[in-house]
Amino acid sequence: MEMLNFEYDAVILHQTESSKPILLFGAPATDIETWAGIPQKKTFQPDGAESSGFQRVENKARLEQIRRFYLNESNVIQNSLICALRGIEGGSVAFESEPDSIVGKVKISFPDLYKANYLFLFSLLRDSLEKRLGKYNQVIDRVLFEKLKGQLSQQIHSDDVDHEPDDYLETETETESVILEETHLHEFLRDVVIRHEILKEIDPILLSGMDSFLGFDRDALLSFLLPVTLVDGQHRLKGAIIAAKHHIQNDKYVDMMADKVLAGEEPNKVERDILRLVSRKLPISLLMDDDPKEQVFQFVVINQKATPIGKSLLGTIISTSLTDDEMGLVNNRLRDSGILLEEARAITWAARNPESPFCGLVERGMQSDKKDLLQWNVMGSLIQIFRNLNGGSLFHTKVDYAKTWRDNYLANSALVESHNREDAYEQWRALDGVWKKFFVIFWSKIRDEFGDVTDNSRFNYWGNTRRSNLFNKISLTILAADFFRFLCIAKITLDDEEQINDVINRWLEGVNTKYFDRDWELSGVKKDSTGIRARWSDLWTEYRDSPGQLPQVRFYRQPKK
Repeated sequence: MEMLNFEYDAVILHQTESSKPILLFGAPATDIETWAGIPQKKTFQPDGAESSGFQRVENKARLEQIRRFYLNESNVIQNSLICALRGIEGGSVAFESEPDSIVGKVKISFPDLYKANYLFLFSLLRDSLEKRLGKYNQVIDRVLFEKLKGQLSQQIHSDDVDHEPDDYLETETETESVILEETHLHEFLRDVVIRHEILKEIDPILLSGMDSFLGFDRDALLSFLLPVTLVDGQHRLKGAIIAAKHHIQNDKYVDMMADKVLAGEEPNKVERDILRLVSRKLPISLLMDDDPKEQVFQFVVINQKATPIGKSLLGTIISTSLTDDEMGLVNNRLRDSGILLEEARAITWAARNPESPFCGLVERGMQSDKKDLLQWNVMGSLIQIFRNLNGGSLFHTKVDYAKTWRDNYLANSALVESHNREDAYEQWRALDGVWKKFFVIFWSKIRDEFGDVTDNSRFNYWGNTRRSNLFNKISLTILAADFFRFLCIAKITLDDEEQINDVINRWLEGVNTKYFDRDWELSGVKKDSTGIRARWSDLWTEYRDSPGQLPQVRFYRQPKK
């Protein structure tokens, strides 16, 4: 296969004796786009395959702002593009200099993957993932295999096949009872493997000219296979490319292209050469390290510290882009940088694990997210009550009942092995600690007793934060806090899983399960306001303490003074 080769003047820098070197250099934006991949966190259709990338999908409004900025050739952006290596077969990035000199040449060389067929590209991606996760040895899902083959047949024989975003076939893999965060990477590998196996049965000629293969567009596929990974700066790069394409519309460059074509040069090559000529030369900081965890670490720290991204996408990126071993190695460094990895992993577990009553109902910062999902930080606060045993305060009181239960009763619970308060707490709150089972039992009971999972027009619908009186930050927090209040008043330690269910039944004894399934007439009411939160909290606890007639609907819209 033909090789693509690039060479630039560069300076090498070692920040410390133990750190990997950094190369500082500049290159035309069009060159960078050729050899640097941008691994975005996105969902591929038609079967819902989700990438292991960590970059956000580009923001068109931001791209337009940068394009306009670049159109003024006097404007300069000094921020470097942050890049790192990606080890690919046949590719290399090397720095060459005279002995003891920090000035030299960076040379980038790799196979011309832009001319490779899909079979070769998927083979490379599969090999890359298997180096991280081990050889894929699962049985191919024949149902999904045949479904995808059928969709491919339609794609081949149709000029335009529109795949509905929700066309998703659930397989046994999705319904496993235990899913840890590393499972995400295994799922991505599975989706790559099944396409690779399909490609082995397809004549490559049938796929020539296709810009995408079963939801994986060629550019997205290449982003995982190029020798350099763009860790931060995708909008600056893409904005420069867009601006360059605007510049070549100038009569000067149009005439230049026409002259070269008339002289016998190939039109596409002429356009590429002139685009490279007019494109901005952008500064680059290239970390000479191809470790995935280092790339995610750099991305997270940069975007959390400089231009923060949404916590939901940040958490999704952290907990689904790395293997368990990789996360373990980078955990302390992220924590020292003020980023809580375990918390992100816990939320991702609640949002993705089929055992969790919140599975598929928590935002993750993805474009594929449905509207009206539970916010990432709300899910985090609910987990904090059960995992860290704090934050369990009712809105009309100041007592933290979760912390009170932890301080007075946790060490005596048979759910933990130690009677030492600190050791018991660490056992409880471990990522796979007792809290998870407690969390699932409690919220499953709440959903089953009070919620409706099928009719989204009901006021107790489990899954719509805007309409539901139950499935929202305020009501869920009140229920959690009041349960710990009950544990404290009754002085209950909790000794086994069966007892948890019994205690919940005692807590809800006499309560009308239609409590939340009424129209509370909240039009125009800001639910998440201090007075409304306190009112709902007061109404629930007063009713639950002495169940009888349900509170009058008119009270729910009246803020508590």
